[in-house]
Amino acid sequence: MAVPSKTASVDGRSLCRVVVSSAVGTAMEWYDFFLYVAGGTLLFDKLFFPQLSHAVGTIAALGTLAVGSLSKPLGGLLFGHIGDRVGRKATLVMTLLIMGVATTAVGLLPTAAVLGIWAPLLLIALRFIQGLAAGGEWGGSVLLVAEHTPADRRGFFTSMTQSGIALGFLAATGIFALFSGVLTQHQFETWGWRIPFLASILLVALGLFMRLKIDETPEFAALQAQGKAERAPIAEVLRDHRKSSLVTIGARLGESGFSSLVQLAVLVYGVDELGISPTVALLALMIGFGVEMITMVAFGRLSDRIGRRPVYMAGAASAALLAFPLIWMLGTKDGVFLVLAVTLAFGIGHAGMIGVVPSFFTELFPAKLRYSGMSVNLISGGITAVFPLAISALILWSGGSLWPIAGLTVLICLIGLASAYWADETHRPAHAETPAAEPATDVPAGSTR
Repeated sequence: MAVPSKTASVDGRSLCRVVVSSAVGTAMEWYDFFLYVAGGTLLFDKLFFPQLSHAVGTIAALGTLAVGSLSKPLGGLLFGHIGDRVGRKATLVMTLLIMGVATTAVGLLPTAAVLGIWAPLLLIALRFIQGLAAGGEWGGSVLLVAEHTPADRRGFFTSMTQSGIALGFLAATGIFALFSGVLTQHQFETWGWRIPFLASILLVALGLFMRLKIDETPEFAALQAQGKAERAPIAEVLRDHRKSSLVTIGARLGESGFSSLVQLAVLVYGVDELGISPTVALLALMIGFGVEMITMVAFGRLSDRIGRRPVYMAGAASAALLAFPLIWMLGTKDGVFLVLAVTLAFGIGHAGMIGVVPSFFTELFPAKLRYSGMSVNLISGGITAVFPLAISALILWSGGSLWPIAGLTVLICLIGLASAYWADETHRPAHAETPAAEPATDVPAGSTR
């Protein structure tokens, strides 16, 4: 584990630009993700897999989502290497451009009625490319902020970058709901669905404008000046930082797995099996993410005061305890209970984990290995990639019941909880009895400070 350094702070205006730039990049990644979730569950089975039944077509459409999740780890390794070799800023400009081009291309893609089998194949290819870029986006966006801020406020500022997740969701669901509401069903299915994907070009333009104006992070700039950039960073991460790598994989699985299962439960089970209106389901998720934008920052700030591990563990434990009550509330088909369920899930359980993950993961690795080290956690994406298929299969297997999904949710949360418990604390608050944080150094995995 690497003990965090007291990163030199930058002026308020520059820091604001860095935080906004990071949040926009994260929003771009999740805007695309949520468009695929909404499109895959509500529309893509008809457009790209019309020869299949609705249930099987939905599984096939969600399979394109899984392809992107599977390619994320590859992108993380690729762009993590580039980020540790040439810098955070250049890498993030590259990933943002690739993501934007792939997402826009989906909006221009002819359907199966025009291209036949080539339509779903091209959709899968574009999703793979977008997943590669997204794999390099998250770690770099977090580092852009983490390496510009002092350690005693890192939890607060890096948690702000995760507001991009909520912004991406709100933008995706909002524009999707808008066009599905104002257009006729025929208009929306023929051309209206393309507009949300084409609109991603606006996020790309904003992200590029912001990122081209920021400087390289002080920590990486210092490494470059001293000629200390690693030639093979991922190899050193896997050799000397195995414990930290495993901790990030498990903790990320708990966080992202819980989020994915809740979203899929609402959109797949709630809409397809219970007959809940897609508009009501999307509105509930929008409210939940809106609340989380506030609470995740509060949890990030709390981690600056009491440490990263206890906050993450409390979030994971809350998520596990909420799993079965959430499914019960969803099963009532009542809109108020649905909103309450989603708000509790994201505003407390998920917020407690995602608000801490950026600073927690940053501090597990030394500066010269951080981009690669933080990208290793995306291996968990290979597991969450099968969730869309698994939840659909479990629904079919259980005859429409979602209780098996509640059990899977608890298991995923407990994996995250155990991973954080196994980790060493990475942040020592100034008021603690332990000495203040020292400059980051390389410590073999499994050793103690």
